[in-house]
Amino acid sequence: MILNAKCIDCKEPTKFVAGFFDGENGSHGCLYDCHNKKCEIKQIKEISASKEVQERSRVQLANGDKGMYAGYIAALRRDAKVTMFRMAQIGGCSSADYSAYENERKEFDPEVYRKCKEYLNAVRN
Repeated sequence: MILNAKCIDCKEPTKFVAGFFDGENGSHGCLYDCHNKKCEIKQIKEISASKEVQERSRVQLANGDKGMYAGYIAALRRDAKVTMFRMAQIGGCSSADYSAYENERKEFDPEVYRKCKEYLNAVRN
C-alpha cells in the first residue's frame, strides 16, 4: 500500500486504475499502475512480479518431483464443483493454505494432496 500511496499524487500521463481495494475500518481506494518504464514504483512492481514467477516455478518443480500437480487437482475440483473452502476442510488445512497450494505459492503438503485427490476421484466415479 505504501507504493500505491506514492502513485496517488503522481501526475504521470500514462497512469491508470488497475484495481480497487477494501481495507479495514472502511478504508478503500484504487490501485494504480502506469506505462512509464523509468518510474521507480513500476520497476519495483516488475521486479516483485518476476520474483513471484520464479517462486511459482520452483514450487511447480518441487511438487512435480513428488508427483503432485496443483493444476490437476484444481481442474478436478472445478469439474466436481467443489469450493476451495470445502477442499481445505477435506484436506484438514486452512483455506488460506489450500489456496496457496492450489495457486502454487506454497509446496503441497503430501497428506493434504492425498486426501483431496482421493475425495475428488471418489466424487468423479
